[in-house]
Amino acid sequence: MTFVQNLRSVPVSYNQSYVCSIPELLLVIAVFTKELGSRNLAGIDFDYIGYPFFILYFIYHLREMVMSGTVPWGMYIYLSISSIFSIFFLGLQWGGFLKQIFPIVIIFSVNFFIIRKYDWRNVFKLYVKFAFYSAIFGIIQWILSVNGIQVLIKIPGRLDSISYEPSHYASILIPALVYCFFYFKEYKNYFFVMLTALILTFNLTGYLVFTLILCLVYVSPVYFIISIPVLYYLIFEVFVDINENFNRRILETLAVFKGNINVLNSTLDANGTTVSMYSNLMVAKENIKNNPLTGSGLGGNEETYYRLYRNTPFRFNYYYHLNAKSAHSLTIRVISELGLIGIFLYVFTIIRNLFLLDKGMFRAISLACLSHFLCKTFKLGGIIDYGTPFFFAMLIINGIQYRYNKNLYGGK
Repeated sequence: MTFVQNLRSVPVSYNQSYVCSIPELLLVIAVFTKELGSRNLAGIDFDYIGYPFFILYFIYHLREMVMSGTVPWGMYIYLSISSIFSIFFLGLQWGGFLKQIFPIVIIFSVNFFIIRKYDWRNVFKLYVKFAFYSAIFGIIQWILSVNGIQVLIKIPGRLDSISYEPSHYASILIPALVYCFFYFKEYKNYFFVMLTALILTFNLTGYLVFTLILCLVYVSPVYFIISIPVLYYLIFEVFVDINENFNRRILETLAVFKGNINVLNSTLDANGTTVSMYSNLMVAKENIKNNPLTGSGLGGNEETYYRLYRNTPFRFNYYYHLNAKSAHSLTIRVISELGLIGIFLYVFTIIRNLFLLDKGMFRAISLACLSHFLCKTFKLGGIIDYGTPFFFAMLIINGIQYRYNKNLYGGK
């Protein structure tokens, strides 16, 4: 059993020189519009560039989506049933679930439908092109920032391009970088520009994820033996000296896992990343204890968060409620809101659609998509932002086409 059921597989003719359609263009642009288009709307962070496109396209093509068999209705049914069960079992409010399920249905459906309707390979290449453009902008942004001119940048000297933070940008840049690594001859200029942009983020998450992908590509004890001391040197000898904030994040996070620090102390001056991660891990632990199979249901992490900490000194902490809604990372959120069954299905679905031993575009796209979810394992718990629906749909459809192609042509 997987999250996605009954998606139709049909042969797709592959046109090397194609002109993208408007739906393809708008779908890919929506991956990059979180900071550019988001404004507050009735307490919701509404992307005025991407969301209107998804809503209008969903309404206009709903009948076609239902008939096409390309929308993961099984996933929506499971999420709804398990969440409703959790709401009744734990006595939670309906608001969190309703605010999540409708955007998920609309945005994921449009992503699945368009990626499947138009050749998924061409759609992914279009995304790579926009990632390249964003990297060029980011490098220009970084150069301006070190000269005292700030353009959509929060921390001068740390590239974040069109995203709120460097780690956020890494989650939409690295998939394109991974793809260009596989097709280095064709995308050599793209690769070096995007690699430069990644380096200039000075983001440990991005560095770790790209290194992990390379280790998976070259599954060899030699690469792991080499990579471990190199990573250790970079983290503890180089990166910790870049700035005080970077140093604190690494050391305080390590201290948490060693049990040497109570980051939920109201008087403790810990960094936000460490507090956010640890506080939400404790919420996930609470939800698994109370309802191990299905957690708190979609949107339930936030309500459990406030229930857990409302009578503790932590509520006076400066970082109290930080990422309560998103649970800090997507993996923590899946555990917290979907329980043990949910995290099993999530991990199984990703692993089932990875192709480490087969060369070619199927492997390149699957590992590129994996890099996004690895980034979101370290940080970012949003389900519909920074391209998560795009990469999830791309991963699934790429896997379906791989299996269809293998059965039809023997994997050629």
